Amino acid sequence: MPFETLQEQTDMSKVEQMLKEFMAERSDVAGKILSSDELLAYIGWVIERYTRKFGANVLNEIPAFTNRTGMAAFVAEISAHPDKRKAIARLSKALAVQSDEDFLTPGQTISVGRMPRYYPAQWHMSTYFQVCYAPAGACPVHFQNETIELKNGALLIIAPNVMHATPCYADDAILKLYMLRASTFQHVFWNQLGDDNLLTKFFRIALDNHSITSYLHFETDSDPEVQRILLQIDQEYQTEKPYGQQMINSLMRLFFLLILRRYEGTARLPRTDYFFWKHQFSGILSYIQTHYQHATLNSVAEKFNYSSKQVGRIVKDCTGEPFGDLIRSMKMKKAVELLLDRKYPPEQVAPLVGFATVNSFYRSFKDYYGLPPLEWVSKQLKA
Repeated sequence: MPFETLQEQTDMSKVEQMLKEFMAERSDVAGKILSSDELLAYIGWVIERYTRKFGANVLNEIPAFTNRTGMAAFVAEISAHPDKRKAIARLSKALAVQSDEDFLTPGQTISVGRMPRYYPAQWHMSTYFQVCYAPAGACPVHFQNETIELKNGALLIIAPNVMHATPCYADDAILKLYMLRASTFQHVFWNQLGDDNLLTKFFRIALDNHSITSYLHFETDSDPEVQRILLQIDQEYQTEKPYGQQMINSLMRLFFLLILRRYEGTARLPRTDYFFWKHQFSGILSYIQTHYQHATLNSVAEKFNYSSKQVGRIVKDCTGEPFGDLIRSMKMKKAVELLLDRKYPPEQVAPLVGFATVNSFYRSFKDYYGLPPLEWVSKQLKA
């Protein structure tokens, strides 16, 4: 059903009210993150209690298990099978490792849902990228080595194969879930960024490093434009109009671009054994991005009150390249861009990319690309 604002989804459904009552009866479940076996036992107990009370299957009424996803097969099997234990066990296994096939239909590239309130928290991972957004209330997201509290418009992008749990245990809490196939995430997010932006280059490293905690965390402070775009995505998903998935993809692309434009400088990233992201690092990367022509380790260190050694380590951890190599590659990429534009001869390109003399530019260019500038351009134009 279409709705006016994301916050208006706070009304508790009948199933959520029952889940809340059941959880109040089970002190062994409340406030705990369940294993697959514990969840299996709890789902069986809830289905039995709910069916006895209402004569219906609780799974049919939870939004995440509608017939618009592959989870419908599990619902049908549990509803029809005389001995539900085996079917519930398969459901529990599917919830522990949530795959594209179960949570997106073959024609879907992006699926939209909401975490049912008072559904027991479970350690799980997914094969797709997940965008979690909290327009109202507060929901923690647990990882194996840290917990993030999502509230007031907080946004979390979780990479595939990252173990996490998302309890939503408050009447006024809303946790929206946007599930994107990995190929779709590549198309609507990574392909927008390019490799010339240092901060977004680091975002790629953060999400692609296959660590136990790979995420990007943005605080949007309930940005109305962010919510407007997400609302449009929800409405397109619910109404299933012609070209709906294409519209959703375009809106999601716009959403990511808006997030990066407004909040990339305040992004929060996971703590690791070797590196802890600080907000100041985004300033360092942005400064290098803007002043690469003449930036040195010493000048950057002086600007941000770090030692040269610290700046070198920060740049290496954030970009995967030593400071000198990074600066050189940025100069060379910009030089190629100017040369291919054919508005500037090499003599004018040299100072524009930070070389004091034309000779030093020629030497560096030939060492980097294997040919002098004009020969390299000629070869590219003939290719």
